[in-house]
Amino acid sequence: MPRRAARSLARLVRDSRQRLRLTQVELARRVGVSRSEIAEIEAGRIASPRAAVAARLSEALGLPLVGIVAAAGYALGEPGALDEEELSALAASLVALAGTERDWLRERLLELRDLLTVRRRSSRR
Repeated sequence: MPRRAARSLARLVRDSRQRLRLTQVELARRVGVSRSEIAEIEAGRIASPRAAVAARLSEALGLPLVGIVAAAGYALGEPGALDEEELSALAASLVALAGTERDWLRERLLELRDLLTVRRRSSRR
């Protein structure tokens, strides 16, 4: 993981936490990790948190998941990933199944779209 990505994620988490006036302990409780893990992320020593932690950080800090993913420098579009056509079909099926949870699903699909945009940008480099 490049040091630049670690600094980017560290700054994003720290600045967002401070903007919300949360302590590291409070954020750790919301995310379900230890205070020391939050401190390690903010210091740049944990550059790419586990996917579940990244998702919970996104929710706790009110940030789009794509922001956390991009700041962490995750490689998107790894082998075995679905292509855009498969993702579109999956999205349509999920909307049909979602029923009353359509708003939640719509938000997740918009995040997925943003991730695909990041993936396209990174593959052009």
